[in-house]
Amino acid sequence: MDRLSTLIAVATLAACGKSDPGELPPRTNGAKVNAPQAASTEAFCDVHADDARGAAFRWPTLAGGPAPGAAAGWRWVNLWATWCKPCIEEMPRLVAWRDKLTAAGKRVELTFVSVDDSDADVAGFRRDHPQAPPSLRVASSEQRTAWLRSLGVSDGAIPIHLFVSPANRLRCARGGEIREQDRGVVDRLLAE
Repeated sequence: MDRLSTLIAVATLAACGKSDPGELPPRTNGAKVNAPQAASTEAFCDVHADDARGAAFRWPTLAGGPAPGAAAGWRWVNLWATWCKPCIEEMPRLVAWRDKLTAAGKRVELTFVSVDDSDADVAGFRRDHPQAPPSLRVASSEQRTAWLRSLGVSDGAIPIHLFVSPANRLRCARGGEIREQDRGVVDRLLAE
């Protein structure tokens, strides 16, 4: 054995004899659990309100057509762009969640809204990604900014998720990707 190993072994053995034999370790030693806490809807949302305080939801001016009519239940609006990698990665997850919620009897209308500059950008993306869900497009960046401000939402990084209650009130706005581990908080939000 080299000197360092010998020194470590001697120090370890010496430390073992230092405790008071009558003193038991605390009952909680080793009992700490670092289980992740479920996020609350307030912590999950950048803007969170009940129906009484939530902003009335109105569509911005959309390129190429009229806005969708009233939703039959919850409306989940996903603002995305063809150049946004997290936006594209989460699309199949959001569609799958919507399908599971629908199968479980929860009506959720999922609407994708592109913030790209032109219809040609979105059409090119859809041509290269035929499995991508249909999408609307905000007519201009000025329209997008004004629309989000009217809802009390910062026009920051995308994706942006808007959860609109059956009463047509913005209940939650969240900037950033929604990950698989967020499923529970999304379910709780839609149950409020």
